Amino acid sequence: MKDEKAVSPVVGIMLMIAITIVLGVTLIFFATAFEIQEPAPFVAHSSGELVSDVYNSSDDQFVYLYHEGGDPIKVSDMEIAVDATKCCGMNARIVNLPVSEKETLGNHTLGDDLIDKRSSNYGMCGGAIVEDSFSTGERLWFRIKSTYCPLKKGDQITVKIIHTPTNTIVIEETLTAS
Repeated sequence: MKDEKAVSPVVGIMLMIAITIVLGVTLIFFATAFEIQEPAPFVAHSSGELVSDVYNSSDDQFVYLYHEGGDPIKVSDMEIAVDATKCCGMNARIVNLPVSEKETLGNHTLGDDLIDKRSSNYGMCGGAIVEDSFSTGERLWFRIKSTYCPLKKGDQITVKIIHTPTNTIVIEETLTAS
C-alpha cells in the first residue's frame, strides 16, 4: 500500500510536464506559422493635378501625382487604380510597373480603355512610372484619352496608388479636371 501512494505525485508531475510541452509546441507553431509582413510605405503627403494637354491643343487630360513627403515606394511594388466612373463610367489599372522607356502602356493596363497606351517616348507617361522608386519630391504622370473618356471642366476622377505586397492604398487623390 505504501508504494501506491508514491505513484500519484509522479503521475501528476509527468502530466504537468506533458501539458507544458504541448502548450509550448502549440505556441511555437502559431508564432512561426504566420509570415511577418513588412508594413506598407507611409506617404505623409501627396497631391495631384488633372490638366489639359495644352501643348498639343487637344482635349486629352494628363494625370500628375506628386509625392510630397514620406517613405519612398518601390515602383515594382505598386499599381495605379483610376476611377472615372462618375464622369464616364470607366475605370482602369496600371500594373506590372515600371514601364521601360521603349515599351507601351498597353502591356500594363487592365480594365476599360481609359488610359493612353502609347509609349513613354511620346510623353504619354513618365516620371516614377519609368523609374525604380517613387520618392519625396518626385512626380509621375499618364494620360487619359478624351476619345474614350471626355472629361469636362469640373469632372472628377479618383487615383489610388496601391502597395501590392500589402494591398494597402498609400496614396489616394480625387482630382478635378481643369
